[in-house]
Amino acid sequence: MNWSLPLGRVFGTEVRAHWSWVLILAFVAVVLGTDLSVEGSLPLGWNQTWAWSTALVGSAGIFASVVVHELGHIVVARRNGMPRPAIVIQLVGSSYSVDARPSGPGAEFRVAASGSALSFVLALLFGGVTLALSAGPVNIDSAPLALQALQFVAFVLALFNGLLGVINLVPGYPLDGAQIAHAILWRRTGDEAKAAEGTVQVSRYVGLGLIGIGVVLVFVADPSLGLCVSLAGWMIAGSSKALDRRSQLRDLVAGLVAGDAIDTDVAVVPPQLTLDVFAAEYLGERSGTAALVERGGEVLGIVGSNQIRRVSRRAWGNTHTQQAMVPIGSVPVVARDSDLWSALEILERAGLDALVVTGDPTAAAAEPTAAAESETHRPVLITRRAAAVKVRERAQARQRELLSAAQTKKGRFRGR
Repeated sequence: MNWSLPLGRVFGTEVRAHWSWVLILAFVAVVLGTDLSVEGSLPLGWNQTWAWSTALVGSAGIFASVVVHELGHIVVARRNGMPRPAIVIQLVGSSYSVDARPSGPGAEFRVAASGSALSFVLALLFGGVTLALSAGPVNIDSAPLALQALQFVAFVLALFNGLLGVINLVPGYPLDGAQIAHAILWRRTGDEAKAAEGTVQVSRYVGLGLIGIGVVLVFVADPSLGLCVSLAGWMIAGSSKALDRRSQLRDLVAGLVAGDAIDTDVAVVPPQLTLDVFAAEYLGERSGTAALVERGGEVLGIVGSNQIRRVSRRAWGNTHTQQAMVPIGSVPVVARDSDLWSALEILERAGLDALVVTGDPTAAAAEPTAAAESETHRPVLITRRAAAVKVRERAQARQRELLSAAQTKKGRFRGR
């Protein structure tokens, strides 16, 4: 199922809107329209058409404000050497600032803070328009309907952008504030791993704090507001576990190189194979892998679950692997002896299920799109699946070590 709607490309980044925006914008339009058109509260000279038209424009402006917020991340990230193939715009906490991997704490801080900074600029801009229309020479209550509608929309957008900027500064994942906190801790400690651990703790405490505040609000103030605050806290506290798991994953792959995650069972499919057949026959039990698309001995590209997810399921029967694949020349290349964690980050940024591995460490730097060929003249790949197998093996080995240590300690205790 396609969960996002493509909006276009900005500076090489594909921008998509999450499907939940359909519900969000419908809700906002209904709230604004109801507020403007309720019996006895219509502004002077307004009718139902003006009320609901203004509500629709306001909801569209809210969506545009979130898009501009994310564009701030895109532009600043690109300037700091952190391009990303695609982002999915959500109300708060888009995938951009979380998935894009910074080169240092300074770059991370600039990218994370850019969205809120731009939102504050918009808040000041729309606030200025609101004040200009309210305090201008013309009485807004008797002004033309178009000016009244403009003043209302500007007020709503000023308030929304201010809230969007402030909320995103809360240091809890998946908000931008978590990345800002990580950048600050990274700068102070000089250790990204320690900074990640500290960010997890901060995010968890913020989430638990919001849950507590929400519970108090339920009993002493507005129950609806309290439930919303508690829900936000629950989301942040729960999401902090994702950062914790990421930290644990990084610990598990420490010391491994890209060559350790080479997939020795990569499928080869023809370019005319339809995606419905490909998904059923090649991805059913091979989650996290990718297949080589080959024609007459020539490798054309790779295709995996990340590519077919971008195609509506209804179109799978009419879409071929060649149409959905990533050309082999566009697949990033990593050296066989390079750090596996760095390779997985490249894999994540590229939005792929596999990378090409070269045996010559200098070849990847000199020719970043060149494919290292095996004895069968096919590229050697590392895949998400193969990396997951290595992580699972290490986790099981570590568990056995802990169990053995616990039994040894227990035996010593009994010996006393």
